[in-house]
Amino acid sequence: MDIIYEIQRIYNSFSDKEKSIADYIMQNRESIKNINITDLAKVIGTSGATITRFAKKIGCNSFVDMKIMLGSNKMEKVVEDDDEIFSYTYQYYNEVIERTKMLIDKRTIFKVVDELKKARSIYIYGVGSSGLTGKEMMQRLLRMGFNVHCISDSHMMIINSSIVTNNDLVIGISISGETVEVIHSLRRARENGAKTVCITSFEESSISKYSDIEFTVYNPKFIDKNKFINSQFSVMYLLDLISMVLLKDEELNKKMKITIDAIINNY
Repeated sequence: MDIIYEIQRIYNSFSDKEKSIADYIMQNRESIKNINITDLAKVIGTSGATITRFAKKIGCNSFVDMKIMLGSNKMEKVVEDDDEIFSYTYQYYNEVIERTKMLIDKRTIFKVVDELKKARSIYIYGVGSSGLTGKEMMQRLLRMGFNVHCISDSHMMIINSSIVTNNDLVIGISISGETVEVIHSLRRARENGAKTVCITSFEESSISKYSDIEFTVYNPKFIDKNKFINSQFSVMYLLDLISMVLLKDEELNKKMKITIDAIINNY
């Protein structure tokens, strides 16, 4: 069993205390192997009994068993250089890709590619950083000839979701799976018959309830939520995969080349 995958998979079912334990463990895996349950409880602000219950909830027999399993899932350590920033950033991206690769089912990618090709119009919902990722996705699809729009304004999401039809495809991006504006808009779009897709980090999150197709990507906050590094990297990796599959289509590839030539010849 991959214990890291299991923690993310059932994260939304944890209590607040259990989420605190999960966050600490995921962000401090190296120090966990050298700490006992009493000291860990003090650091997190909980009890040893709560940590033991958490360990059993994620499929371990005990706290010691959990430490052993965490050790067996350790990512390859990068040799540190004079400036740790370079090594740290490399390790961060490497782990996000490896963990996201484990979570993504390629059959789901082929399924969403089919839906993209069938849709009359494609609408992408996302706010904040997810909205910026949605705009990147829109740019790529536009250059392949799709009729696609990215909406990051909450009022415009509501308006758009109320008029979509069963000929449309709506994609909601929310790493937490709990972005209220995106959830409500995706629900309304689905009620109007649109095919819905969500990209999130947590199975059984609120957004997944209103999605016909669900993508789960690795949540970067489990590596380090305090560093100012791209929180959307796992979604961008998924977007690259979808784009590459789409470009296997001869017609879509041709349109992409036409747009590249148009841009080059314009300067």
